[in-house]
Amino acid sequence: MNALPLSALPHPPGRLPVLGDVRSVDRRRPTQHETELTRELGPIFQRELLGNRLVVVGGADLARQTLDEESWGRVLVGPLAQLRAVAGAGLFTARTRDPLWGQARRILTPGFAQAAMRVYHDAMASVADDLTQKWTESPVIDVHRDMTAATLEVIGRAGFSRRMGLLGSDDGAADGTGEFLDALGRILLWAGESTNDVPMLGPIREVLGSRRRNADIATGRRFVSSIIETRVREGARGRNDLLGLMLETADPETGERLPLRNVTDQVLTFLAAGHETTAALMEVALYYLAAEPEVADRIATTELDGTALTYENVVRLRQIRAYLNECLRLWPPAPGFFRLARTDQVLDGYHVPAGRAVFVLALAAQRDPAVWGPDADLFRADRFLGERLTASSRKFFAPWGTGPRSCIGRQFAIHESSLLLASVLSRFDLRLEKPTDLVMRERATLRPEPFTLVASPRTTVPAAPVASGRS
Repeated sequence: MNALPLSALPHPPGRLPVLGDVRSVDRRRPTQHETELTRELGPIFQRELLGNRLVVVGGADLARQTLDEESWGRVLVGPLAQLRAVAGAGLFTARTRDPLWGQARRILTPGFAQAAMRVYHDAMASVADDLTQKWTESPVIDVHRDMTAATLEVIGRAGFSRRMGLLGSDDGAADGTGEFLDALGRILLWAGESTNDVPMLGPIREVLGSRRRNADIATGRRFVSSIIETRVREGARGRNDLLGLMLETADPETGERLPLRNVTDQVLTFLAAGHETTAALMEVALYYLAAEPEVADRIATTELDGTALTYENVVRLRQIRAYLNECLRLWPPAPGFFRLARTDQVLDGYHVPAGRAVFVLALAAQRDPAVWGPDADLFRADRFLGERLTASSRKFFAPWGTGPRSCIGRQFAIHESSLLLASVLSRFDLRLEKPTDLVMRERATLRPEPFTLVASPRTTVPAAPVASGRS
């Protein structure tokens, strides 16, 4: 194979003997820094630390090559590997060869199909009602806090038929929820930083933080176990939700049900990954809408205009869906993923041997000006409308991952986000409390630094009622 070895790849300047590219380590904003390096070094480059080479693929065309499931596969590396210590064999952290992964995927797939969103719509709508009521009463909004609350409530109510106590009159959180959230935040920060640490300092930090981390993991699993134990004690009682699916449904292939330990893994995965990624998406969307009120007015006037937010109407909100897609393009909550070469591959003239993993930097590939145009860094939701939508489908866009290991909850997240965003837009004009840039922090996901909005009653269109999907 006439190709260059990976050792010939460009690398950041200032490489040191033994330590390698330690000067290029940015443990606070690793993927954003790697995106900057893509602009300097090209669509594929290397970073070497203590002899370990990371191959970063940031060009859209090269990233698209790695989506071929015959030639490339998924590998558990980076923050997801760290989170395995927390979520065990949950869908995101299980290894594909683990029999429980296939069993759980088969059992849960019907619960995340588009048809299931009709079942969950009422629970999601109740959260939208509580959120907008809260903003009516308290118009100065801590966006990070409220999106955390709203997305956890959606998962709790739609997924487990349980109010989490984070919105409305029961604000203050159900027993243990606040402690769980604090522990979860520290775990996500650890997962992100520990995989992007300075050599030699990382292991020291691991040892020093192990007691706190183990306590946080125990807190998370204890909280989830209480949810499951309550359901088992009370019984299903006709509840049509994800927890019931996991507890009561047999795998169509093996005839076996999920063991309770794996149900705990799955519930913890949905609470952690499900709320974190959707909250990140909502925060980005709200920031851009507040920064560009004329866009918010246009969507409210042309697409909402007092329309009842039934299930049928929400799935037809094309402008809102395009807006969310553009948020996901610019700021994917999961900024990258690893792909493993099944056979010898060539990327941009470099030989990637079979069994070698590369890091596909979606954050960079989805901003590649060679594919997305010279305005790739600008927010333009019309990229995902009309003829431009057709063109976009041929470009690299993978905010939910790829292949059989792509995010099973993407339909859930999109329906939830569309409903919440439509509810807010139809009722409120939003503005930033003070001018501020959108600053992203990394803690296993990309999520905005906290910012504050001010909501005032919308005057351009009548408020759209949030309605059940059942006519």
